[in-house]
Amino acid sequence: MQRKIFTYFAVVLLISLTISGFITTSVVKDIFNRDVEDKLISEANIIKEMLAENINENDIKSMQSALHRVSANTNTRITIIDTSGKVIAETDYDANLMENHLKRPEVQQALTGKVGRQKRFSTTMQVDFLYIAQPVYKDEKINAVVRLATPLEELKDISKSISLSTFGALAPGLILALLLAYTFAANITSPIKKIKDAAAEITKGRLDTEISIIDKDELGELAKSIDFMASSLKDKINSINDKNTKMEAILSSVINGIIAVDTSNRILFINPMAIKMLDIQEEEVSGKHLLRVIRNNKIDNLIRSVLENKSFTDTELSLNYPEEKLYKLYTNPIKYPESERIIGIIIILQDVTEIRKLEGMRSEFVANVTHELKTPLTSIKGFVETLKNGAVEDPDTSMRFLNIIEDEADRLHRLISDILSLSELESRKVKLNEERIDTRKVLSEVVSMLQNQAEVKNIAITDKISAEVSDLKGESDKLKQMLINLVDNAIKYTPENGKVDVSAYNEDNNVVIKIKDNGIGISKEHIPRLFERFYRIDKARSRKVGGTGLGLAIVKHIVMQFEGKIEVNSEEGKGTEFTVILPIKR
Repeated sequence: MQRKIFTYFAVVLLISLTISGFITTSVVKDIFNRDVEDKLISEANIIKEMLAENINENDIKSMQSALHRVSANTNTRITIIDTSGKVIAETDYDANLMENHLKRPEVQQALTGKVGRQKRFSTTMQVDFLYIAQPVYKDEKINAVVRLATPLEELKDISKSISLSTFGALAPGLILALLLAYTFAANITSPIKKIKDAAAEITKGRLDTEISIIDKDELGELAKSIDFMASSLKDKINSINDKNTKMEAILSSVINGIIAVDTSNRILFINPMAIKMLDIQEEEVSGKHLLRVIRNNKIDNLIRSVLENKSFTDTELSLNYPEEKLYKLYTNPIKYPESERIIGIIIILQDVTEIRKLEGMRSEFVANVTHELKTPLTSIKGFVETLKNGAVEDPDTSMRFLNIIEDEADRLHRLISDILSLSELESRKVKLNEERIDTRKVLSEVVSMLQNQAEVKNIAITDKISAEVSDLKGESDKLKQMLINLVDNAIKYTPENGKVDVSAYNEDNNVVIKIKDNGIGISKEHIPRLFERFYRIDKARSRKVGGTGLGLAIVKHIVMQFEGKIEVNSEEGKGTEFTVILPIKR
């Protein structure tokens, strides 16, 4: 830009000085021409007066010497022409040899009584001449024309000298003006260059850039405005980035999947949870069509429905890949606050697989509880009605019925107790008391408690508890309840004359407890569901031995509260081994 400004200034100065030089030269040349004309007119008047009285040819010839002296003194060519155009006298050439001059413009003007003026190239002298012609009167009539001519060679030399002088005088001024123009252009363009460089830095995101211009003119004010704009822009960008970071952190922390798409179904935003839920493998999905990322036409149709109806919708969607999942989809249009124009759709995915599974388990649990409670109650009610109808009169029959009613009532009591225990454990509202448990003592007490029950079936309980078994942290009663359920089950499902081994030892900072029997065993297809509530392998046998179907579910939850794990190893017809691994907390 500096070069452009300097070039404009230089061109303007050159044009101005050139015009000034030409005007000056023209004025001087005009002045010189007028001076020469005036001089020739004065000389012509003198000669005209000399010829006024004696204009005949003989008198003119007698005046030749006088004309030559005037011509020599004034450096002019003098020509006397009669009214017919014939040259009567000539100071530079032979008059007899010269052509008729009647047609010459200056002669024509003089013959009309005016002063003739003409500038032209003389074919005789082969040079430019200025001609002045004056009429000569005799008896108030034009009798002849006296013409004076002077060569203009001197005028050319004077014009050249004037031009050289003029342009020579203007040259220093031109150089000084160009220097001033260069300095002026630099002063103008320097702050503009600083502003341009600062704007380029701001465009690159370097908003700390400042423009060092101290001038108080318009450019200085512009620089201050740009600095203020950059500072304000930096603050706003920082504020927006901070809000975006917080928003991104919030959306990334949400346990639900969030997807935002525009009206063309192209992804605007997707949070990590949605990527995880939908098992999206692509690293960059922003800007891609939703169907290219999630190949599910139901989602596409749902979005189209929201765009058409412009309203909130919710539905459930089942996906089978990479695993079977059930999602609750909430869709709502994204609108500008000040208008109803829809710019996209927000999709929220909620994983309801576990909720639906729990609901199913709850329904199943309610159905099982209802069935398990209904069976003993029906039996009790039936025997009571039988007794009321007369069976009470028979002592043996009434006693047998009362014993059955008592057994069913005990069974009902056990069922209710197990349901309450399981409900308490599953709610996780009651935490284990962190007390020290003498593991060996608890195991010995359980074996002693169930010894009589084993002796009824002639089952031998073997105590293989290590003397070095470590103490545990937790609630002693819960540990005892878990062990009683396991040992009780071993005794119940072991035939007479069988055996049950109870062992405990330390291994890798854990207490390992094993309850092993040589009973009926469990087939492999039943083992995965063994700890489900009310799950029975043989329902008839379970009712016969008095099981509620909740014992192993209670065992599993107690093990979980101790942060341990339980394993089952069984073979049908050979027996079952339960292994409980509980961590030792120092």
